[in-house]
Amino acid sequence: MNRLIGRVIRGVRAAYRALQRVPLLGPVARVLRRHWLAAISVLCLVGLVIGVDPVKLGGVLRHIDWRIALLMVPVTIGCYTARGLAWWVALLRIGARISFMRCLAVEFAGQVLVFLPLGDLARVKLARHSDPGGPGSGRLAGTIVFQELLYMTLIGFGVLARVAAHPDVAVLVVIMTLAHVGIFTILLWQPAYRWALRMVERIHVFRRFDHQLRTLQPTFVELFAPRTFIPVFLLQALSVLGTYTLFFLALQAIGEHHVTFTAAVFVLGLSYILAGLSFVPGGLGAFEGLLTLLMIASGIPAAVGAAAGLLYRAYNDGLMAMVGAVAGLFVRRPERGRRRRRRARAAA
Repeated sequence: MNRLIGRVIRGVRAAYRALQRVPLLGPVARVLRRHWLAAISVLCLVGLVIGVDPVKLGGVLRHIDWRIALLMVPVTIGCYTARGLAWWVALLRIGARISFMRCLAVEFAGQVLVFLPLGDLARVKLARHSDPGGPGSGRLAGTIVFQELLYMTLIGFGVLARVAAHPDVAVLVVIMTLAHVGIFTILLWQPAYRWALRMVERIHVFRRFDHQLRTLQPTFVELFAPRTFIPVFLLQALSVLGTYTLFFLALQAIGEHHVTFTAAVFVLGLSYILAGLSFVPGGLGAFEGLLTLLMIASGIPAAVGAAAGLLYRAYNDGLMAMVGAVAGLFVRRPERGRRRRRRARAAA
């Protein structure tokens, strides 16, 4: 495995050096090297817009009902507030000393980086900044993995809403269930986690994360205590319900009133499952394309399906990125308790 990865890396480096020798392509190559996944996602989005006809897509978006569009704002913020509260409960379990408002600000600020590789883990650094003497990065990462895995499991269950009407999806549901059971088993059963850890550490790139990976599994087991798991589960379920509602409102905003809430839940849940297999951060590009195809399969015009997906993404990610940028300014400021302790030490 190491030899194969080494060959791939050497080949990419050789191609990169060759492109740098070309005057016009050198700067482009440097940008693509840093943001190659984002570049692929943007190309996918551009291809989607061209494929569904930009004129038709613009015509659909021009007729947005702005009363519903305004209603989508509090729904979006409510979804992430529930997720932030769930994360705060998990952080309290591992002994983190962070206020709810600070935790919520970190949750929002982390949405700015969701389209970068491992962007969700940017919250680890922000949380460490808020509580330098608190749990280590491995335990903080464990709370994020616990939160995100539970959220994706719940949102994937939206496929069950219409599995009886789509027997061909039953196989996918079985595969999804087995995959999630396997992941939870590895994270909860120590012998299985040790075996997985040995497999991962055979790849040289991941060896520097050895300490974080070894503290991940005990943290995950600790968070499964009923006193922590039940409130986190309920808050994440509330967030998932809000996510389904947000997509349904996006359909209503563009004038698509023929899609029922159950059908919207099915399309969104299946899109999340399939987009997760692309390994693109945030599923950008893959999610919108899959959602459009599923809407077409449900008898909805391509332009309408694409418009619904883009409008949902604009609120779920674009709006939250803007809110997160503002929240990031608050996160950089030390908490009042830390400021008081610093002043007391300075006075002493």
